Amino acid sequence: MKKKRNKQLNRILAVLIIVAAVCVGGYFAFCFWVNASGMITGEDAKVDQGSAIVVNGANRREGVFSLLICATDEEEKRTDSMMLLVFDTKNKKANILNIPRDSLVDCDRTGAGRKINAAYAYGVDEMMDEVSTVIGFRPDKYLVANFDAIAKIVDVVGGVDYDVPFDMSYHDASQDLSIEFKKGEQHLNGKQVVEYLRWRHNDDGTGYDDGDIGRVTKLQDFLVTVGGAVLQPSNILKIPEIASAVTENVKTDLSTSQILWIGMQGMKMDMKQDVKMETLYGDSARVNFGLDIWFYILDEDMIIDQINKSFNPYTYELTEDDFDIVTPKTYGIYSEDWRQEKALRYQTYKNEKKKSAKQGSGSASVADDE
Repeated sequence: MKKKRNKQLNRILAVLIIVAAVCVGGYFAFCFWVNASGMITGEDAKVDQGSAIVVNGANRREGVFSLLICATDEEEKRTDSMMLLVFDTKNKKANILNIPRDSLVDCDRTGAGRKINAAYAYGVDEMMDEVSTVIGFRPDKYLVANFDAIAKIVDVVGGVDYDVPFDMSYHDASQDLSIEFKKGEQHLNGKQVVEYLRWRHNDDGTGYDDGDIGRVTKLQDFLVTVGGAVLQPSNILKIPEIASAVTENVKTDLSTSQILWIGMQGMKMDMKQDVKMETLYGDSARVNFGLDIWFYILDEDMIIDQINKSFNPYTYELTEDDFDIVTPKTYGIYSEDWRQEKALRYQTYKNEKKKSAKQGSGSASVADDE
């Protein structure tokens, strides 16, 4: 009995970690369809294999598909969070890539509009096209959700308990936004959960030590907690209300049966062994476009290697010809601190590659790639 409980727990945790990283809307759509199928758990779970996502095309890895899942901001004009799921269903492994919302992209927009999160305002196709420039290929499917789904679902399940990491105080009259949290364990309703997810820094500028990357990491942790509350067996009778919140606030080209199929694949995975999370390589910097604007600057060399290692859905390696990554030097002046951060990050990256290569080749020496 204990072995069976542990096995079921591992499956639930695997589901939670996948959907948490995949992000807000995907998570709740995922939870609903898994539950709506009849609280599916165990080896005898059945799902129509005709619902499987099969991607045909030259040189595609068998059983591998990619899904871009985003959550929009309050105005639903920008993507507040963007994550790519590359699912290897044959080997039961999932790699999840966070694409920072402030990433600088090559586009015709001006000022802060050059950030990748602004693409959604011009349609899903534009968003998918711009994502392809920074990851080297176009995702197979997409799912976009707004924060209304989160608030409604959290209220349906009676709120969630969470340990807020530090005092939070942010106010913006233009958005009629007032966020106030004290550090420590507390019970949050739907509105408060959305406020927590929207918070980036305090009025005095203090916040996560590693900026937006730290925020995304904490968001993932927070969504795991929310997920635990939603997946309680006691919520089975609330599925119709959860369904309503999902269907009204999610846009996707996935069918209902495909979402359920993804869920079933996830439930066969081990959270600790089969799921890997990364953030697209880069660093924040001020870029001068007539005035200084903070962007997340992507590192092309490191990203090409990162995508080929963990996220490439093809049987061949992607090259710089498949990407269109721009750096501040393309446009002009940018901050020196980014150069310093890049040098430090790249050296750490190289050291990790050398260590990995040594482990893979035993005692063989590895030459410096400089």
